[in-house]
Amino acid sequence: MTLLSQDLSRERIPATAPDELAARVRALRRARREAQTRASRVRRVLLAPTSSRD
Repeated sequence: MTLLSQDLSRERIPATAPDELAARVRALRRARREAQTRASRVRRVLLAPTSSRD
């Protein structure tokens, strides 16, 4: 049984040259790494202790 999402993903990505595929993989990895870096920075800021003024 094939899911609809599998069909769509197969149709969306045409057979490309190996160089183009490698470039796409690098771009996706870079984007994931940058997103993880941004998320960790946001987490660090949100979890940072705040000074309470009494």
